[in-house]
Amino acid sequence: MSRIFIVGSGTVGAATGRALGHAGHRVTFVDIDPRRVAVLVNEGLDARRELDLAGEPEAFIFLCTPTRLVEGRHHLADVAAGAELIGRALARADCPHIVVVRSTVPPGTTRDLVRPLVELHSGRREGDGFGIAASPHFDSRGSRGSAARAGRHAVETVRLPLTVIGSDDERITLAVRDLLTALVPPGGQLRLLGDPAEAEMVKCAHSLFNATKISFWNELWRVCDRLGLDPDEVAGAVATSAEGSLNPEYGIWGGAPYGGNQLPSDTRGFLSFAEEIGLPMPLLGAVVGVNSGFEQRLEAEMEALSMLAAGPHYYAPENDDEAEDSEDEEPYDAAPEEAGSSSSIIDENPPPTHETEPTDRTERAGRVGGEVRTDPPSTHPSRRRAQRRTWIPRQLGR
Repeated sequence: MSRIFIVGSGTVGAATGRALGHAGHRVTFVDIDPRRVAVLVNEGLDARRELDLAGEPEAFIFLCTPTRLVEGRHHLADVAAGAELIGRALARADCPHIVVVRSTVPPGTTRDLVRPLVELHSGRREGDGFGIAASPHFDSRGSRGSAARAGRHAVETVRLPLTVIGSDDERITLAVRDLLTALVPPGGQLRLLGDPAEAEMVKCAHSLFNATKISFWNELWRVCDRLGLDPDEVAGAVATSAEGSLNPEYGIWGGAPYGGNQLPSDTRGFLSFAEEIGLPMPLLGAVVGVNSGFEQRLEAEMEALSMLAAGPHYYAPENDDEAEDSEDEEPYDAAPEEAGSSSSIIDENPPPTHETEPTDRTERAGRVGGEVRTDPPSTHPSRRRAQRRTWIPRQLGR
């Protein structure tokens, strides 16, 4: 049994705390709202208005404060206040604790906002007094609209939840994994990442993809409505035929435009058709625009490569002074990444190794369900990442 503190006991905090309590852990809810504390106490739960770690054994502290939107921007004042509260409590703690950011926040918040505030108010450094990780909460509730349309209760259509854990410290990652494994149902996924920002980005991408898919079908619904067609028949057929619906690996790697004979002509042609019938399709227009940008980028890269292949005379200095200066420059190290430098943490029970590099992306992704790692090939454009820059929030909304 582990000792758990939930800082911020709203929707996310209450769900996390109750789940961990049902798993047999000792949970204490902390919230500044006296009404929320009273509700939890009336339910027979341990709820307080202050976080006190004096005399407490090593514990997990889940930061579950809300991330509101103010004028279309993330309002991180509550997250910052929660980090300060945890920092002050850690200053009086007798042993190290693990801070887990559970709130949905922009990528980089755990490392570049929460960690510095905890260090500032605790007087301790990460790794010496506390550890930190990000494990965003995924809402497992299904869409009631889609459930009703399918003739089933919403509970039956809920997708199995995803749990992601990201930390710079593998020891912290594995400790959080051991805690949260009991909450992963059969068939659920538990993914371990070596960077808290990646875990935060997974949650953001998860929501953005769902929102984009809904908007896509809403846009097509308008076209079908204008033409007098049945949108459900169209959507039902596409859901069982399009590779983007059937294949989880299709189109997810990024870094290159879509090509071939069908996609460029079909997207541009249908966009023109929608204009002819007087129906704007801003999402499809954005799809075509994004792809055009990647086409231009690819053309520029191919042109640069062809110039390099043609020989160094294209870049020969015009005079001897420039030649002497160029000899003093250190050569650019273009060596590929060393094997195993992926930010993902390798599963303790990895699948059987292959004598040759697997060509099937499903093999590269590891097991389906359970604890997995997913990495694109080392030669893929998404692996050519520069050193990550520190993210500084433009405002905390204070």
